[in-house]
Amino acid sequence: PATQSSIANEIPAAVKKLEPFVIASDASYAPNEYVNGSGQVVGWDLELSQDLCSVLGVQCTIANVTFDDIIPDLLEKNPRYVMSFSSFTPTSAREASGIDFITYYQAGESWLARVGGPTITSASQMCGKSVAVESGTVEESDAYGYMGQTPGGGAIAGDTDHCTAAGLKDINVESFDKQTEANAALLSSRADFGWADQPVADYQVTLEPGKLKISGQPCSIYPYGVAVAHKLGFDKAIEDALAYLVNHGYYGTILKNAAVSDGAVAASDVGANNNNPVGSTCVPSY
Repeated sequence: PATQSSIANEIPAAVKKLEPFVIASDASYAPNEYVNGSGQVVGWDLELSQDLCSVLGVQCTIANVTFDDIIPDLLEKNPRYVMSFSSFTPTSAREASGIDFITYYQAGESWLARVGGPTITSASQMCGKSVAVESGTVEESDAYGYMGQTPGGGAIAGDTDHCTAAGLKDINVESFDKQTEANAALLSSRADFGWADQPVADYQVTLEPGKLKISGQPCSIYPYGVAVAHKLGFDKAIEDALAYLVNHGYYGTILKNAAVSDGAVAASDVGANNNNPVGSTCVPSY
């Protein structure tokens, strides 16, 4: 898409000085963002980021980084990244840290199981089992949250351990720096289940036909958001650029080519910090 000067002019002068913009992404989350066989960082999420930069009339590069490091780096006094396209789910805790999330997609959480292995259809069935997740993801938080814990095992004051309350053993949450490592744990039977965002889980099944399957139905369908530090005042330019891409067909074409159109949003859905689920949530609030 061509640069839209009316939108480009919305970039704050202090942000414009940071050009070329570096966009952070953990490229281990195929098909959203990943490293292909040629060593290139690709994915529909990153195609969308490049189109957004075109509308804004700025040069952008992609930095492949560890997911857990992205938000702290965005919040630095002299940030190394201007924004992040990395399948972020908005949460109140992340927003309270100083990050805004501009909606551009919606996806649920899906459980992965080995073909011929145990199946799962609800969070209670994680109790007493090993579940492989990527560190820093909502799936990691939800697995611990079901036990009334923060990631790593610290107790949440006043919350309930739903496993022990039902007379069951706790979940063994196996956290990995990369989604690819979590997949390997499931395939090798180190973990009983995997848990990832819906488009990511769907894609793993296509990569491992006859070995992996989706178990149960997606739950906790929430928006994805472009992560950007609130202090930059950059939200409106990103919102308007995304809305332009939706209204002019670029967005729909990218999603269709990646076979992820089921999570498309309308231009009217593009906005900051939408934390509302669509349908049922995977775990009780914690």
